[in-house]
Amino acid sequence: MIEITIGVLGLLIAWFTYQKTYLDKPKEELEHFLVQFKATQSTSIKVRNQLIAMVKTQGVGENEIFQGITFNTYIRLMKETYDKNLSDELLSNVLGVNPSKAILKSMTDSLEKQLAELMQLETMIFARLNA
Repeated sequence: MIEITIGVLGLLIAWFTYQKTYLDKPKEELEHFLVQFKATQSTSIKVRNQLIAMVKTQGVGENEIFQGITFNTYIRLMKETYDKNLSDELLSNVLGVNPSKAILKSMTDSLEKQLAELMQLETMIFARLNA
């Protein structure tokens, strides 16, 4: 009888653990994802606008920002990347499928990397504008 009770308790604990890990809505993860998405989105627009301003004021559109990539090309690539990866439409689609905690974590990690790279680019732009 005690073995059955222990078995049932074990199953209940396993079910509650599974439910908490995989079935509950990932509220905190979703909130963190939204904050990260909006921060990356706004930083991308800000950096792109700074690059556009630099091209206009310094006339460096055909100069290379990175090896083999001109400022004008990079600005175009930033716009395409934004439309593909940071648009409000994409955010709506992601929220519409009710992603799991694991998927939200993966997407948030990717956004954090993008934001860090955008901030490095912004620092480079600032240094170049003030040189």
